[in-house]
Amino acid sequence: MPFFANPFGFLALIAIPAILLIHFLQRKSQRVRTSTLFLLENLSPESAKGRRIERLRSSVPLWLQLLSALIVTWLLVQPRWIRPDAIQHVVIVLDSTLSMQVFRDKMQSALAQDTAELNQAARHTEWQLLESDSTRPTLYSGSSRDALLKTLKDWQPHLGLHDPTPQLSAAQNLLGGKGMLIFVSDRQRELPVGAHLLAVGHSFDQCGFVGFSSKGDQWRALIKNNGRTEQRRRWWMEFADQKNAPQEVILAPDQTLEINGAFPPDVSNCELVMDPDAFALNSRLPFVRPSPKRLALSGETELPGLGDFFQQFKASLKDLMPPNGHASDLELAIYSPTQPTWPTGSAIVFVVDANPATTVPSGNVVAANDSLAADLNWAGLLTGESPGVPAKPGNETLVWQGNRPLIFLRSEGAKRFLVVNFDLRTANAAKVPAFVLLLHRFAEEIRAARVAPESRNYELNEPLCLASDSQLPPPSMEGSTEPVLRAPAEPSFFRVTQGEQELLNGAAHFADARAADFRPATSIDEVRGAIIETRQSNSEADLFAPVWVLILGLALIGSWLWRS
Repeated sequence: MPFFANPFGFLALIAIPAILLIHFLQRKSQRVRTSTLFLLENLSPESAKGRRIERLRSSVPLWLQLLSALIVTWLLVQPRWIRPDAIQHVVIVLDSTLSMQVFRDKMQSALAQDTAELNQAARHTEWQLLESDSTRPTLYSGSSRDALLKTLKDWQPHLGLHDPTPQLSAAQNLLGGKGMLIFVSDRQRELPVGAHLLAVGHSFDQCGFVGFSSKGDQWRALIKNNGRTEQRRRWWMEFADQKNAPQEVILAPDQTLEINGAFPPDVSNCELVMDPDAFALNSRLPFVRPSPKRLALSGETELPGLGDFFQQFKASLKDLMPPNGHASDLELAIYSPTQPTWPTGSAIVFVVDANPATTVPSGNVVAANDSLAADLNWAGLLTGESPGVPAKPGNETLVWQGNRPLIFLRSEGAKRFLVVNFDLRTANAAKVPAFVLLLHRFAEEIRAARVAPESRNYELNEPLCLASDSQLPPPSMEGSTEPVLRAPAEPSFFRVTQGEQELLNGAAHFADARAADFRPATSIDEVRGAIIETRQSNSEADLFAPVWVLILGLALIGSWLWRS
C-alpha cells in the first residue's frame, strides 16, 4: 500500500464539487429561428428570469475536467511505495527510573502506536528492547512486534534517578550508525546526537517518604513535599496487626520533614504508612529492627604495653560475643621474631620485638589504593625498626615506608591475616586515626564474611552482599530469579535463605527523593518526525508521475478545444 508524503494535497479534491457546481449552473443554449428582429426582445426577459440550476448533463468537458482534478490531487499528495529491499533496525531503550511506574499504561499505548507506524516504514524491521540499567541483559531482540509489546508489558522499572548515557552509547554501537534509537522516559533528557526522545510523563505534586535510618531502638524517617503547593498528609505506623493513631503533617513546597519514634517492645518488623497519591512507592516504608552479625573475638589482652590498646580496641567494636568453646571469628595475635608462632584462624597479627629499636626508618609512608586503606591519612605515622614477619609470595602490602611493608594482608584459603609489621609499643600508631580505622575495617570485613543470620534495612533494588556456605546451594530469595541477589523493587519485607538456614531478614524502602519529583515530568514525541524521515528514505516515488502529467496536459487541452 502506498503512503502519501503530502496529505494536505487531498485539499485539491475541493475542485471536484466546484466543477460540478459550474456545470449545474450552465444552461444548454437553444437555437431559435425568427424572421423579425423585434421578437428577440420578448425572448430576452424570459431567459434572464429562467432557472439558475439545471440538471447535470454529461459532457466530454465535464469528464475531462474531473479527470484533471483527480490527476492534480494524485500529483500533489506525492504517493510513495516502500521498496521491497527496505530493512530497518530499531533499538528502544526504556528509562529504568522508578518514576516510570506511574506512566506504564501511557508508555505502552504510545509505543504501540509508534511501533505500528514504524513497522510500516520498511518491509522488514529488527527490534531490540533494552533498559537504561546497563547491568541487565537485552529484554527482547527479534522481528516480531507482538513479542516486543508483550515483553514491554511485563517490564518493571527498578532504579533511582540515574544517567542513561552509557546504555544509549552502547545502543548506538549496536546500530552502527544505521537505524533508529528511541529513548523512552517521563521527562526531558539530554540525549546523544541521533537519539529520539519519547517522553510519556506529566507534571504533578507528590509527597512521600524519602529516607530512613535507625540506631538501637530508635528510628527516624524523612518526608518530602515534591510539589509547588502546600501538602497535608496523614501517617501512622503498623506492626503486629496493630495500627497507631494517624498523625497529620503539613509541608510547604520543597520542604523535608523528619519524623521519629521507637520500636514497640518485642516487635522487629514495622511499617510506616501515608495517604497515597499517584506515586505509591513512597507511601509505605517497611523497616526491621537492625540486628547485625555478632563477632566472636579472642586474643591477648594483658601483654605489657599493649593490653590497654587491646582493651580499648575491643570496646570500640560493636556486637561482640565470646567464642564459647568454638573457634573465634577474629583473633588478636602476637608474633615474636625470636619465638615465631602463627595463629590458626583469621587474625590481626601484631609484631612484638624482644629488643625494640628506637631508630625511626627513613622514607615517606605510602598507602595502597585498597578498600581497607583508601582515603586514610598516614602522614603522622612514626614507627621503629623491627625484624617483622618474613615475606611470603601473595602478601598484599597496604602501607609501606620506603621498601619496608608496615601493614600487609596475607591469605591462606578462607583465612585472612592483617599483619601490623612493626612493634606497636615503639610507634605512635595507636594515636593515628588512620591506623585504628584500618583495624575496624578489617574486623568488619571478617564479620561480613561470617555465615550467620542478620536483620538489615535496604533501599529498593540495592545489591545484597551475603556470606554463604559454599557447600550448600546458592542463597535464594522468594520471588527473585536474578543471579545477583538484590532487595525487592517495591517496598516490602523479604527473607534470604540457604537451604534451611536463614541468612537475612530484611526490608526494602524507597529512598530516592529525585525520582519522586514529578514536576519536571512532561510529554514529548520526537519519534513521529523520525518516522516520516525513515519512510521517505525507505520508499520510492510514483514512477508514472510523468505519464500523469502528460495525461493532465492532454485533458486540459481537450476540454478547452471541445468548448471552443
